[in-house]
Amino acid sequence: MKNNRFVAIALAFTLASTAVPSTLFAQQSTSLAGTAKDEAKKPYTDYTVRARDVQAGTQTPGVALDAQGNFSLTGLSTQNYLVELLNKSGKVVCTEGPFDLSKQAIKSDVVIDCNKVPAAWWLVGAAAAAGVTAGIVAGGAERPSAAAAPAQAPPASPSR
Repeated sequence: MKNNRFVAIALAFTLASTAVPSTLFAQQSTSLAGTAKDEAKKPYTDYTVRARDVQAGTQTPGVALDAQGNFSLTGLSTQNYLVELLNKSGKVVCTEGPFDLSKQAIKSDVVIDCNKVPAAWWLVGAAAAAGVTAGIVAGGAERPSAAAAPAQAPPASPSR
């Protein structure tokens, strides 16, 4: 009976000690920071940046860009976020991301640049081009073979 109680206590202690670090990590505060000077126009302080939780759709309060076009969004949880750039009337000008803060708690090199083509689109385009090329090569113009050619009747004899 003592052995069962010892095993139960040891198991409870093990489970409790492994749950604490994962709970602390889930509540870890994270941040996104970077620049928006490629998209914002001077004065940069007329623009704000906010983070939008990809899964829940919630957004953080907007933070004004500083005079150099930089921003810092702090106090975020470990979620996937899109970074949105808003003009002075509150309209979304551009988005960047998503950024998975559960894998990288502090992301400080975000560059908001909507004129670039995302790498994912380049990969999709390359895959589509490869598929078209493979289809052309595999199903290319067929040439009739001798076996597939229709049989021709021998010439008629002059005596007939």
